[in-house]
Amino acid sequence: MKIFLTTLLLVTGFALAAQPVVLNRKEADAKGLWRKLEQDYKNPDESRMETPFSMGKAFQDMYEQIFDKDKLKEVTFWNTLFLNAEGKIDYLLFDVGKQQYRIATGNSEEPVNADSLSAIIKSKIVPYLTSIVSRRTVGARGVLNVFVSFHPRTPKEPQVKKDSVIVGLAEALATKDTLKVKTLTLGQSLLTAIPDVVYRFPNLEQLFLGDNDIETVNLDMSRLPKLKHLDLSRNVLRDNSIAISKNKSLQLINLQKNLITDIPRAARNCKRLETLWVGNNRMTGLTNASFRKLKPVKDLNFYKAEIAILPAGIRKMRRLEVLDLYYNKLEVLPKSITQLKKLTHFAVSHNQLTALPSRIDRLKRVHTLYAHHNHLSKLPDRIMRMQKLRIVDLGYNWFTTFPSQLVAFTNLQELDLSANNFPDFPIQLLEIRKLDKLHLRGNPFLGEDAERKYSEQLSQLKSKNIEVFY
Repeated sequence: MKIFLTTLLLVTGFALAAQPVVLNRKEADAKGLWRKLEQDYKNPDESRMETPFSMGKAFQDMYEQIFDKDKLKEVTFWNTLFLNAEGKIDYLLFDVGKQQYRIATGNSEEPVNADSLSAIIKSKIVPYLTSIVSRRTVGARGVLNVFVSFHPRTPKEPQVKKDSVIVGLAEALATKDTLKVKTLTLGQSLLTAIPDVVYRFPNLEQLFLGDNDIETVNLDMSRLPKLKHLDLSRNVLRDNSIAISKNKSLQLINLQKNLITDIPRAARNCKRLETLWVGNNRMTGLTNASFRKLKPVKDLNFYKAEIAILPAGIRKMRRLEVLDLYYNKLEVLPKSITQLKKLTHFAVSHNQLTALPSRIDRLKRVHTLYAHHNHLSKLPDRIMRMQKLRIVDLGYNWFTTFPSQLVAFTNLQELDLSANNFPDFPIQLLEIRKLDKLHLRGNPFLGEDAERKYSEQLSQLKSKNIEVFY
């Protein structure tokens, strides 16, 4: 009997230990808990994760069940979830915003204050929380904010219905004339897989499946022979969980904000793929082989992809025109990047680059160069040969002397040199021809008396119809 009781107590103890701890913001602040939890549970990239639609919907439903939703007026609930490695909630810290919640007392209604609402939440919410799992954070601790708001909604004006556009599962299932449909939007539909209903529309050209909880994709393109655009952004897709059969129709695939670490092999089955967006993933698994059989791609998005080293194999993407490497961890660029001779837009801003490739002049077609927020202090001499450059952004770098190479650009229309370290007005700016816009804000020479001190130079720029921002 003693053994049975001991076992029962242990099981009960573990069950209680697994219960989420629920506190309002005031209590958490009083105990000094908020900042400690944010430090202990901070996300790997130290940023806030976007709230998945399914999580927001779960909390919306939860509060509607805890309270009488018909009496919830002008009430907002801020929820911060501290998630363990299993994706379950360890702590919920909440706050109640401006509210007009009223409860019936006899034949009248009385307002309930925030403290009363907090007490109701704490007494009722825990059973709901135990069933919630954040599949996006499984494997590591994380912090997630969920905002829930109850406000009277203004009726939307009816929009003209197009036979070629279907929105939502219910409408997709009810549609009879499926041959007319070219666009199917199933975003925020609480999907965990691509539903078979998509195959009802053989003439489909665009399929939007963003902001769901889709973990596996197995798309039979033989049943969607005209599909051009596929949006799978903001799902729970991981490496090797995406299968797309061979096709010659898909031109754009959006896989942003998933959990992939490498360019999926499925992309190579799309023989006419022109646009591939894989930004906002942790693309730490890139290798030279990642870029094989992607020659048709013209637009490659690696925005916020946590790339520290860009493999030299990117040279295989010879038809690339747009390369977005914003917000990564690059300290150097591979020499092979200069083999992308069809490149027109080159964006490497928000990295830690100290130099641009010495043979950057091979990128003769580039007309837009974004390299702001780096550690650049000089430009390669051969950049002068890039005569198609129209927009150059070198703001927020480490230039202390004016890069004289800029004077050679005869087609330059917009130049940004903001927040560098020029001690004096760069007189060579006056030699640049065809300039329309010039950004100089945040440089040391722009003190309080800058307009008086450099009035002659500024006047010369303005006389050439150059819009100067200083």
